[in-house]
Amino acid sequence: MFKRFKKNDNYFVIAVYAFLVIAAAIGLIWVLMHFDTITSWIGGVIGAMLPFVYGFIIAYMCNPIYKKLHKYVFKFFDRKKPHPKLRKAFSIILTYIIFIAIIAAMLLAIVPSLISSLSSLLDNIMGYIGEGTEWLENTLNKLSNTISAINSEEIMTSVNNFFSTSGEGGMFASIINYLKDNLSGILITFIDQIFSILVGFILSIYFLIYKDTMVAKLKKILCAMFKEKNYNRIINFARYTDKTFGRYMLGVILDSTLVGVIMFVILAILDYDYAILIAVTCGITNVIPFFGPFIGAIPSGLLILIATGDPIKVLIFAVIVLILQQVDGNIIAPYIQGTATGLTPIGVIAAVTFASHVFKFTGMVIGVPLCAVVTYYVSCLVKSKLRKKHMPTHTDYYRVKDIYEDENFSKARFALEAEEQLDSSETIATAAIKEEVLQEIKEKVVEEVMHEALDHINEEVEAKAKEGEV
Repeated sequence: MFKRFKKNDNYFVIAVYAFLVIAAAIGLIWVLMHFDTITSWIGGVIGAMLPFVYGFIIAYMCNPIYKKLHKYVFKFFDRKKPHPKLRKAFSIILTYIIFIAIIAAMLLAIVPSLISSLSSLLDNIMGYIGEGTEWLENTLNKLSNTISAINSEEIMTSVNNFFSTSGEGGMFASIINYLKDNLSGILITFIDQIFSILVGFILSIYFLIYKDTMVAKLKKILCAMFKEKNYNRIINFARYTDKTFGRYMLGVILDSTLVGVIMFVILAILDYDYAILIAVTCGITNVIPFFGPFIGAIPSGLLILIATGDPIKVLIFAVIVLILQQVDGNIIAPYIQGTATGLTPIGVIAAVTFASHVFKFTGMVIGVPLCAVVTYYVSCLVKSKLRKKHMPTHTDYYRVKDIYEDENFSKARFALEAEEQLDSSETIATAAIKEEVLQEIKEKVVEEVMHEALDHINEEVEAKAKEGEV
């Protein structure tokens, strides 16, 4: 029955593709039907992996300190006799002592003042709201010529309801009801996060101890799976990613800390209330590129207005934020971060916008270096494709209207083609020389082996002749 059947590779490939498409469609439909279950499962997996994520982040932050200590401070361990384990142990111990000391110093410097400011704010918040409402009512009364009495009453009613602690629709009422309904869940989440951080801290020590072993095993796997060319591409990409993220995150932390300190000093000199709270808010939000200063300035300005009821102080604060943003963007940040990302302002805005939709607040922070890494990979891919087509890789050649008719573009293509031909001829010549040298080496080796074999045979013959066997 199947004797007349002839195998057709084209039909077989089409059948495989058709099967894969149908299987993918069925899989997509199943995912959509069980989307809630899958997202819940993914959330559970992410929650289980959270301590490892925290551990990796802490180890990544401690690694630069560890490398400096291991290279410079504890090198005396290897003067007379190498003691790698002892040198590594002391380096890790001192690294975590420094890390804990930095975190403790920051908490001791900020937390007491921050708690005092928050406590004072909570004690006086209702008085501030009353004063603000009274100021708004007086302002509306002064504008009675342009705003009708009915509208003024409606506005004041809406304001009072918004800040009311009872009833429905009020901001504080909603907050209080939310806290009542979700207090146990919030406490469980908070305790779970603290536990994950503690476990992550312990894991970070093991990550730092076995860092070299894990990297070596990963390289071993990559060597087994990929060719040398692709292996080198992956390693170079990983190194660039590490350099980009490391420089950017360290620069952002230093920059945000410096901005917060400068903001606190200025507000303290001008005798602003809640200076430490405002400075911490501006410093934390400054880690978000481009949008950060505005995100921190809006609630801070509202807090100043509620606490003082003085729009002039809010205006002065807004001017301080704008000046500090310009100084930070043009002097402080470029000096600290350098060209860590190489993205244009449009690229930064796009990275923050898209990453924030996917990863929320975390995306706002890591969006820029993540986009920089993707841009670098795409740039390398584009340059590779252009080189294969003998086209220049510099962007200036593509600013003209008609690229293929441009004289400079044509000269660049001709130069690249000539260069490739020269490289090709040199490669062929080098390969021929290598082949000739290799052949000479083989002949010498064979000749030496033959001489050794003949000598060995002669020795055997002589020995047997003496024994009378030959």
